[in-house]
Amino acid sequence: MLFSTVRRNLTRPIAPPLAGVGALALVIGCQVAAPAPAAPPTRPPASTLAAAGRVFEWDATDYAFTTSDTLPAGLVTIGLSNHGQEPHQGQLLRLNDGVSFEQFTAALQQQGEGAFQLASAEGGPAAIDPHGNQSITLDLQPGSYVLLCLIPSPDGVPHFVKGMLKPLQVIDNGAAAVAPPRTQGTFTLKDFGFEIPDTLPAGQATYRVTNAGPQIHELGIVRLAPGKVAEDVQAWYKAPSGPPPFEAVGGMSGLSANHSGYVTLDLQPGSYAAECLVPDPASGVPHLHLGMVKAFTVR
Repeated sequence: MLFSTVRRNLTRPIAPPLAGVGALALVIGCQVAAPAPAAPPTRPPASTLAAAGRVFEWDATDYAFTTSDTLPAGLVTIGLSNHGQEPHQGQLLRLNDGVSFEQFTAALQQQGEGAFQLASAEGGPAAIDPHGNQSITLDLQPGSYVLLCLIPSPDGVPHFVKGMLKPLQVIDNGAAAVAPPRTQGTFTLKDFGFEIPDTLPAGQATYRVTNAGPQIHELGIVRLAPGKVAEDVQAWYKAPSGPPPFEAVGGMSGLSANHSGYVTLDLQPGSYAAECLVPDPASGVPHLHLGMVKAFTVR
C-alpha cells in the first residue's frame, strides 16, 4: 500500500542488520490495525509455476522478513503472510546495475528519497493487515534486489528502519520458461487514475496489473468499513484520527513505469477502494490526492 514520503526523519539508525546507518522515514500516519480473524491463504490455483518450484512463501513479523535469500529469474509467485500486530507489505526494488546493497543503504542516509533513483520498483505484495496474506506473480530479471516494508509504526518510524530491509539475489539458473497465470482481466495504473471495473466478482481471481506511467504507481486495495466511501479514505489520510475507515487487504506494491505483474485476490462481498500513495516527485503530494482512488464493489 505504501510508497509515500510525507515526512522525514534522518536521525534514527536503521536497526540490525544495518546498525549505524541512518535512513529516510517514509511515513503516512497509518494506525496499527486491530487483530482480525485468520483468513484462508490467498494463493493462485495450481499451475506450472508450482510444478516448476517457482512458488515462494514468505512471512512478515514485527519487524522482520523470513524469506529465501535468492529467487530464480523469470516468473515467480510470492505469497506474503503477515504474522505481526501491524500492517506489513513487501516492496521489491531492483538495484541498478553496479549498485550494491551497501551503496543503496548509504544513499538512504545521505540522500533520503534520492536513494530510490538507484533502483527500479518491481512490485511485491501490497499492505495487508495482521493475519492477512497476499500473493503476487512477477517476471524478475537477474540482479541485486532489496526487499523492504515502507509502512510506519504508530511512533512514526517506518518498518524498514526497524529491520524490515534485506538484500535478495535473482539468479538466472537456465531453467525453462513457464507460462504466466491465467487472468480474469487487467488493472491499469496511470497518472493519475485506475482503470478497474466498477464491479468485481467475489472469490479468488488473478488479474494482470500494469503501470502505464510515467510515474511509479501502486495498487493498494482496502475494504471500506460499513457506511464509508472512497472520499473517507482521502479524508483520513489528510488528517489521520482514530482507526482508519478501512482494512488493508493487499494488492500490488509500487511498479515503475511500463512494469507489470499479476495479483491474486480473494475478495469477500462488500465495498472497496483502490488507492495509490506514491508521492508526486514535483509536489510531494500522494497520488491518492491527485485522483488515484477508485471505489468498486465486490459481489
